[in-house]
Amino acid sequence: MNINEKLKPLAVENFQESQKIINTNIQDLYICAGDRAHVIGAQSGLFPDFGHHVKDEMGGVWSHPIKLLDGYWLGFSEKDGNNGITWLQEANKFHNYPYYNEHDYELVNNNLQVIRRQFCPDGLQGVVVTYFITNTSDVNRKLDVSFLGRTDLSPVWFSENLGIKDGLDVGRLDESAGIFIGNDSENPWYVVFGADRPFQKGKQDRHLFGPEETAGQGISGLLTYEDVEIQKGETIELNFFIAGSNISEESALQTFATIKNQHNRLFEAKKERYEKILYKTMIKIPDKHLEKVFNWNKFHMDWLTMEVPEVGRGLVAGHPEYSWWFGCDNSYALLGNLPIGNLELAIETLDLVHNVSENENGNGRIIHEVSTCGAVANKGNTQETPHFIMCVWETFLWTGDYEFLKRMYPTVKKGIDWIFNEMDPDGDLLPEGYGIIEIEGLNVELIDTAVYSYGALNVGSLMADMFEESTLAEHYRGLANKLKETINQEMWMNEEKLYADAMATPKLILSKIDLYIDRAKNDHAINAVKDLEQMKEKILNINDQENQHPWLFKNWVINTPMELGLAPREQAIPALNRMGTEEFTGQWGTYLSGMYQTAMMTISTGVQAVAECKYDRIDEAMRYVNLIASTFNQRLPGSISEMSPDYGCFVQAWTSYGLVWPLLSHVYGIQPKAHWKEITIRPRLPKSWDDISLTNLEIGTGDKANVCCVSILKTKDNDKYNISLEKEGWKIMIDLPDQRYKKVLLDGQEVTPIRKENGIIILIENASNHEIQALYE
Repeated sequence: MNINEKLKPLAVENFQESQKIINTNIQDLYICAGDRAHVIGAQSGLFPDFGHHVKDEMGGVWSHPIKLLDGYWLGFSEKDGNNGITWLQEANKFHNYPYYNEHDYELVNNNLQVIRRQFCPDGLQGVVVTYFITNTSDVNRKLDVSFLGRTDLSPVWFSENLGIKDGLDVGRLDESAGIFIGNDSENPWYVVFGADRPFQKGKQDRHLFGPEETAGQGISGLLTYEDVEIQKGETIELNFFIAGSNISEESALQTFATIKNQHNRLFEAKKERYEKILYKTMIKIPDKHLEKVFNWNKFHMDWLTMEVPEVGRGLVAGHPEYSWWFGCDNSYALLGNLPIGNLELAIETLDLVHNVSENENGNGRIIHEVSTCGAVANKGNTQETPHFIMCVWETFLWTGDYEFLKRMYPTVKKGIDWIFNEMDPDGDLLPEGYGIIEIEGLNVELIDTAVYSYGALNVGSLMADMFEESTLAEHYRGLANKLKETINQEMWMNEEKLYADAMATPKLILSKIDLYIDRAKNDHAINAVKDLEQMKEKILNINDQENQHPWLFKNWVINTPMELGLAPREQAIPALNRMGTEEFTGQWGTYLSGMYQTAMMTISTGVQAVAECKYDRIDEAMRYVNLIASTFNQRLPGSISEMSPDYGCFVQAWTSYGLVWPLLSHVYGIQPKAHWKEITIRPRLPKSWDDISLTNLEIGTGDKANVCCVSILKTKDNDKYNISLEKEGWKIMIDLPDQRYKKVLLDGQEVTPIRKENGIIILIENASNHEIQALYE
């Protein structure tokens, strides 16, 4: 099936009218994504200045670690006309396809219809912009067509910390080659643009602009193509090519030539690659909206894949403001990428974060973020190191890549030492420092750091076993058991039926509480003010100000003990129930703070979904998965915003954790151990689902690679589970919920399953294609 038939473009029609209907604004942006270049502009077709990290410069054409252009514009003038250039400005429609996008323009007064299409070829630092121009008049015409590009060759955020300075752009016209060449006067940064035909007139000037002026130290190149013939009713095609380099002019020119000469082939190649993305991990579920969102999420991960040879290749956090790499974000996001076939991407991303962390820290501490120029903006919050260690192990389970684990293991050991030595000065096994919620002054013993440190110890012990360090493995296991007990006893607030955010002395909290109260008042957060004032009153009534106490700030991270399943059920269920109330959950997901009850993010909602899954509360988990899915198409057609429902980055990597991980790891129950060629399949379906399937699930890399398919059909008489593996020689363990089955058939023969609490297990050695039929009493 053709990808364009399977996934129709998502469109905002009649752009001006839609502004009134959905209250869109300058932040209604889009991305045309490639791994070496991308375009970010407004869905109107214009290129407004915007941006926080690089002020006013986050849009335009980027080829990280540099920006190439502020934008590009096309204009027309009638031959021998006196009205000057008519520029394409506000588009009537915007269409977002998975691998390209289009803007439709209706120039009624000019008797023209124009479609602007752009796509970024794979592996190349450039963009192809194609204009399909239709003459809607009843006469043949000749037009002068003008293409204007505005350079802004400038560095990515945080480059100044490496001593990189943005110079004034200069430019020149090369008439023989039919191109404009711009370069930064202080750096070897170049941009080249031109068309599939020579221009007749050209102009370059620093003060030359088209329909909008942009900030920066750029220069404009205007290329005019005279006497473009277009018959009545005819549609002609004009192709423009943009290429850049952060190394040399020669590199930019070579890329330009490649794109110009091969753009049709490159477009088809990208289309074919996206079809392959679509057909990896194909799910069929009763909820067709969620199925559609799941498919688009696979494309989002490709939009967020970026390569900078000087730094590496990996999954960036989000467009447009976080187009670089993070430790925390990827430890969530990569778990959502493993089940959709992005096994190599997970390894590449972790290698990148690992290598940068070793160069920057060298002690096992994992960085928080690194810009695409290689500059580290934050050496790493405490929580990120154990989180990274857990992600490394899960990636190993899915890929079976022993050499990858071997590369990571020395850093894992150093990281655990750093957590429980340098970051735990009082030796209580609760590491100190900032966690995911970077609240000013709360660089204390936090719940997320403690929980993920427990997780790191658990997987660290498994790694130590693999590398035959049994004494270290036992040491890690012993620490994990003690830390689990500490979390469940000291950080559990029984009167609240919730886990605390932090352990700290009353004296420390008192020193910060007035700041928090004032901030809540300024934000008009009445509930937060009330909660914080009650906390202050409690502190003032404590005689001993030096002993640590648990404190509840109601941030979403208090869900992490359930996310990892370390909370005993008698504590987990009351906590999950309360987190599901209006106190912590809003219209679009889980609040970042139950005190403020305002902002929601896909990650807070996603963690809540995973936490519910850990206790087999699948219907409750699907409530949160669907809250995330409900924000689909709110801002950028075809995408989900970072902040729910419709602000922040318009596409965010860690959203995949809340969409993919609950579905694949818990609903379908896929739990591989690729290194040992084993898969556990533990399906737990929502009550209303009785017919689901999964095809083309890739597990393992290299000689451990395999492909798995699963289908489940539940009827009033029996449940059927069909499971197939492309390669034989693997072991499958089917873990089914106890439904009081009368008998179980494996490939038509009755078998005796292994009974366990709340379930049964069927083992299949040397598995291939099998049917399990479980008959009810």
